[in-house]
Amino acid sequence: MERVPVPTRVSVQDGQAMLQMVELPPSVYEAPFLSDGLNQAQARGEAGRASSCPVKDLPAEGPLPAGLIFHVSRCGSTLVTGMLGTLPGVRGVSEPEALSLYLLHCAQGACAFDAEAFRRLIKVFGRGAGPGGRYVIKFSSWNLLFLDWIRDALPEVPWVFLTRDVTEVMASNFRNPSAPLRWYRSRGPWFEACFPDWPGEERNAPEAFFAGCLARYTRKAREHQGPLCLWADYARLPGLVLDQILPHFGLAADAPQRARLEEKSRYRSKGNTRETFVPDGERKRAEATQAILEAVKVAVPGPGW
Repeated sequence: MERVPVPTRVSVQDGQAMLQMVELPPSVYEAPFLSDGLNQAQARGEAGRASSCPVKDLPAEGPLPAGLIFHVSRCGSTLVTGMLGTLPGVRGVSEPEALSLYLLHCAQGACAFDAEAFRRLIKVFGRGAGPGGRYVIKFSSWNLLFLDWIRDALPEVPWVFLTRDVTEVMASNFRNPSAPLRWYRSRGPWFEACFPDWPGEERNAPEAFFAGCLARYTRKAREHQGPLCLWADYARLPGLVLDQILPHFGLAADAPQRARLEEKSRYRSKGNTRETFVPDGERKRAEATQAILEAVKVAVPGPGW
């Protein structure tokens, strides 16, 4: 069975970031999220040799990603990654935990952010990607808080910022909370690392917090706007993948490949991926509480915190 080294976690030892890797089939990258693929492969007993290495000592050689995908959450980023991953020789890497852990450890001050080390860490995800070694990486939504660091490490890599109607994003997150909202409620160390300036008097205002969080994502993306950045609206998916994201990332698809991409877009990108996708924007807007609507009015149009 073919195996490639897959980053699983990053820990810190004596102020130094250490990467843990496990040799696994490349098919782990085909799951909606890399963590799902890792869990499934390990449950099937497909894990090979495990290894550990200081992040700064990873090999410098290897291709950079064809593109990076950032998003506000619940806005089609998993679909986009999955569609791109159907192209021959292209690997879609969805929200790798190792990258998030590295950023969190650096934010906490457990280790110093090293742009060259992060660049080397990124390249590990392209190992064994096939002819040409093309791959794209989708970051977790809150990774946008550290866009300065990421762009410093990968200044030449094109990227996409996916957005969606804010009320729909809010409603989805209050039904099934993403990491920042869970951290807000628990007030653990990750929350303090990512949101050190959130005012304490707003402790019991989750709607205000998350609306402000989304506004911060958008401001951070706007700070880095330029020719390498493509803003993409959920409402224009899936056609936007074919018409704009492919050429933006320097990727191409012939007629049969485009047909496969379009077929992929007809099904849910998460959960039961064999189930036909049904648009849910109207239902999400109907679920929005008055507190959500008020928080959106206050946080999104204004300058933020």
